[in-house]
Amino acid sequence: MDKLMNRSWVMKIIALLLAFMLYLSVNLDDGASSSNKFLNRSSSANTGVETLTDVPVQVSYNEKNRIVRGVPDTVIMTLEGPKNILAQTKLQKDYQAYIDLDNLSLGQHRVKVQYRNISDNLNVVVKPDIVNVTIEERDSKQFSVEASYDKNKVKNGYEAGEATVSPRAVTVTGASSQLDQVAYVKAIIDLDNASKTVTKQATVVALDKNLNKLNVTVQPETVNVTIPVKNISKKVPIDVIQEGTPGDGVNITKLEPKTDTVKIIGPSDSLEKIDKIDNIPVDVTGITKSKDIKVNVPVPDGIDSVSPKQITVHVEVDKQGDEKDAEETDESTAETKSFKNLPVSLTGQSSKYTYELLSPTSVDADVKGPKSDLDKLTKSGISLSANVGNLSVGEHTIPIIINSPDSVTSTLSTKQAKVRVTAKKQSGTNDEQTDKETSGSTSDKETKPDTGTGSGANPGTGNSGDSTDKPSEETDTPEGNTDTPTDNTETGDDSSNQSDENSTPVDGQTDNTSGN
Repeated sequence: MDKLMNRSWVMKIIALLLAFMLYLSVNLDDGASSSNKFLNRSSSANTGVETLTDVPVQVSYNEKNRIVRGVPDTVIMTLEGPKNILAQTKLQKDYQAYIDLDNLSLGQHRVKVQYRNISDNLNVVVKPDIVNVTIEERDSKQFSVEASYDKNKVKNGYEAGEATVSPRAVTVTGASSQLDQVAYVKAIIDLDNASKTVTKQATVVALDKNLNKLNVTVQPETVNVTIPVKNISKKVPIDVIQEGTPGDGVNITKLEPKTDTVKIIGPSDSLEKIDKIDNIPVDVTGITKSKDIKVNVPVPDGIDSVSPKQITVHVEVDKQGDEKDAEETDESTAETKSFKNLPVSLTGQSSKYTYELLSPTSVDADVKGPKSDLDKLTKSGISLSANVGNLSVGEHTIPIIINSPDSVTSTLSTKQAKVRVTAKKQSGTNDEQTDKETSGSTSDKETKPDTGTGSGANPGTGNSGDSTDKPSEETDTPEGNTDTPTDNTETGDDSSNQSDENSTPVDGQTDNTSGN
């Protein structure tokens, strides 16, 4: 045999056979590959891909004694295979993604997300397919509940007290490591511009030291919270003093505030220290006749605000005989001039309401005074207005105020205007509605008609009865009708302040009446 193998021609024959076999092998593989490619092209028309998003992940573990963290709520599964099987799987919706942790010990683990109820004819890809989970012992502890609220969110003029919580303690359950992070257990309450005691159910949350919410279970989930809210305003009397020097030959005989009291708003301890606001200066510099003067009310130390912000003081003067005779002579030589269709405008509007002047839209006026002054007076020198600053929702009848020069007096053909007030759409509490209704009732009852005569130097002044400026002792209402008769409806909100600021026209009328 060895001799045969040593011959060259034998080796050549063997090499030729090996080369032939290699050739056959390559061609057979290519043929099979071509056949498979053909089969794949034939079957590709019947295959498809479906992506299932938000597939819930079920976890199997001892829920009574253990807590598991790190498991995603959902995964994404991509299915590939025959279209008929894909359609059937998607339609039945009995596929599941799950993680089995029953046989794992406490600690951290990398586990595979598995699936079931999916045909073996489908290729399945799960994302994520591997997750890191932590298995811990379940534990429970009791914590005291603290009410959380912003004391500054009560209505102006009110103060929130200390809250009471029932039940006082709750049970927090979770992993031991999370319970160790619990720094606060709070019941959060929104006071929502409250003006009376608030009682609400509040959800309890457990927070870490950075006020991040912890993933733990709280029992009970809600508690009852009661927060007392009390009025922190009171009425105090006022007193005025003369400041400045009147005109030549004029003596001041009386300084009489048309408002006996004002409302002060502030902390309880500051309110207790204040029984009166006195020595309010009234500047009478250069005054020559009796008139009403607007005076700002100072805010005492420790007090947040005063309502009304301004009061009207009637200044009574006594003149020498020659000046009195001169005035009587001027009165006897006075003439009258008529002005037709003077427009009526509204003043003192609040952004919370919409105002509509129902009637009249224009008024005639007879103006009486010295001829020289009447000759100079034109229609543009007279304006009519109606102050709506203290009105609530509804229809109201209010005085029409005339603004004209000091040297003349005026009589209107119509002394009152009818106005409709509607609330703009906004959130509000039942207490606000009560305030509005009470305010509206008081406004309708206390508003007095225009006297029809008067003059004023400042814009927005005109004629009105004294009852407009000085309420009766029964209602004890401050300047501008900013306070309602009922104590528990008093507030120091912005609408009251606005009413005070816009009360100038009514007081101006009294100025004209007194001057004449």
